[in-house]
Amino acid sequence: MPTNHAPFSEVVSAVREHTSLLLGTTIGYSEEDWAAPTGLTGWTRSHVAAHLAQGATAMVRVIRGLEADQPVRLYESQSAKRRAIEIGALTSGLELQIQLDTTASELQFELASLEGDTRPVILRPGSQIAAGQLPLARLSEVVLHHMDLGSPFPADGMTPETAVSLLAFQVDLLGRRDDLPPIRLVSDEGFEGTVGRSGALTQMNGPARELFAWLTRGVESSLIYRSEDDD
Repeated sequence: MPTNHAPFSEVVSAVREHTSLLLGTTIGYSEEDWAAPTGLTGWTRSHVAAHLAQGATAMVRVIRGLEADQPVRLYESQSAKRRAIEIGALTSGLELQIQLDTTASELQFELASLEGDTRPVILRPGSQIAAGQLPLARLSEVVLHHMDLGSPFPADGMTPETAVSLLAFQVDLLGRRDDLPPIRLVSDEGFEGTVGRSGALTQMNGPARELFAWLTRGVESSLIYRSEDDD
């Protein structure tokens, strides 16, 4: 079966849809809910929201820099990014909700301009993508952090093509990281990719949506299964 990646416009639309899902979750949070811990070490839900809002603002800054032919970094430094998140997490729940909404709207307006843009953008030290992949990067962030807030993986709200694109993006991003075991991911849609250090491969098989959730957050599913590679 051939691998079908989502068209650029579908990814941009998915960013809007999954952002709306996330905002629909957070609108009901009390101050106690915002202060609840997440699966991310040391981060409350407020930290996650601050990170998402600041990430949207950083992407807007990068896009506008590209438009002006004056490339800028997403973040001045990793330490500056961490400090900003810690400060942002002290904001009230209402203000966090407003920031999430307004920054996401500003970014959504800018994303369409990136179609076909191959200029490099540095996500973090050692991790570079093409500017045209920023919508995928944002979609990945929104989906994953919605899960970190305690919501289930939105498998039913994602097309197979978008799921394949997200899985391929994460495989490229993780690459050959030495802290990951060697894994080959084979999706029902036809995508194949490998992550982790060199060595005997374990193969994971299943729908791209479930493989994406498993690879990024360890979410198990009855739809995915392991098989040992004989190569």
